[in-house]
Amino acid sequence: MNAKREELTAGERRYLEHVRQARSQGMGLSQYCRSVGLNPFSLYSMRRQMRRKGILPPVQQTEGTAGAKEPRRSAVPGRFVAVRVVEPAVPVAAAAAGLVCRLRHPSGWMIECGSWPESSWVSALVGARP
Repeated sequence: MNAKREELTAGERRYLEHVRQARSQGMGLSQYCRSVGLNPFSLYSMRRQMRRKGILPPVQQTEGTAGAKEPRRSAVPGRFVAVRVVEPAVPVAAAAAGLVCRLRHPSGWMIECGSWPESSWVSALVGARP
């Protein structure tokens, strides 16, 4: 946010003012927007525009955020999209054995099913109330 004030558009100045207000109140931008009745997407759009223009620094991915949700990037026509390959949810050995569903309870017990159980049975098992 080192840009000179006279180089900024009115929208960019409003965005920076809202960010300053949010920080001074110890809030995140979305929480601040809810508190004052603003649409957060208009501010996010302005932030993205300011990053493209070089007014704000680009999003940096650090080692500490490697496992965290990656920042959303706008789609650019003609560009590849990064994907991440992960291990299957059900281990290959379990899938070969016919495992379809695994239920884990916070207390530690686990039930593995070869077919999808009835929803009423699962509800009764976990003590769900209608």
